[in-house]
This record gives sequence, structure tokens and C-alpha cells, in this order.
Amino acid sequence: MKYVRSIRFVTLVLFALGLTAAAAFTASAKPADQAFRLSVLLDEEDGLELHWSVAPGYFLYRDKISATLNGKPLKVKTARGEIKDDPAFGPTELYHREATAHVDGKDLPELGEVLVTYQGCRENAVCYSPITKSIDLATFCISDEVLVSYQGCGENIICHSPITKSE
Repeated sequence: MKYVRSIRFVTLVLFALGLTAAAAFTASAKPADQAFRLSVLLDEEDGLELHWSVAPGYFLYRDKISATLNGKPLKVKTARGEIKDDPAFGPTELYHREATAHVDGKDLPELGEVLVTYQGCRENAVCYSPITKSIDLATFCISDEVLVSYQGCGENIICHSPITKSE
């Protein structure tokens, strides 16, 4: 019986230490907007140039960068990244420090909203849920608030659906 109590005590201590370490890792992670700073430029020939400044100790997944217009995928070009054998996704390409993507301009109207989705992680720690930003094609403002038209809202009414940020 003494043996069982000892095992339970050791298990409880190890569990508590593990939770404390995990909480410390998560607590020190930057908010997504600080870890992955997105900016946008209009390139007359190529369309939109998306640029991310990636904080030290963080990375973006190349294959998790995408863009849509009115729910339809847009062609996005990215440069090759650094290959890493990721425990969750297997061999994959990553960007450290910075990343650039080009959204083909021939499919873009003058007015509208492009939704850009991307995902990244902190090295050896926490991965963020996919992040979606809205880019207004008239002003090139980047927003967390995604405008979504729902059936039943009416033709001239736009319902707002905020994106939840993971930290």
C-alpha cells in the first residue's frame, strides 16, 4: 500500500510540474498580431504583395498561406521556405524572420474584400490557430473583422463576424 501511495504522489508532482511548464510556455507567447505582422502593398503588375514580419523564435507555415475572394480561392505565389520535419505535419516548409506572398491581380476587382489566412507557431512551443485577416481592396486596410453576407440578412445589409484570435 505504501508503494501505491508513493507512485500516486510522484505522479501528482510530475503532473503539476508539467502543467506549470506548459502554462509558462503559453503565457510567454506573443499575441498573433505581434508574432506575425502582416502588411500589404499594391503591385501594379502582380496584384497584392503580402508581407509578414515574423518575430524571432516564431515561424509561418508556407502551405497554410491562402487567400479568397467571395469564397473562391485566389492564386497565391510564395517562395520556397526552409524545410523542417514537423512532428504534427511531417516535412513542411517554414518562413523565419519574414515571408512574402503575391496574390494574382487579374482576378481582383477594384472594390471588394480579400480574406487572407495563415498559420504559424512559436518554436518548440505553441502553434496558433489559423489567422484570417480581411483586406479592403479600395483602401488596402487590414482588419480582424471579416465582413460576411448571410442569406436572410437582406441585400444591402452586411453582417459582421469577428475573427477570434488565439494567443
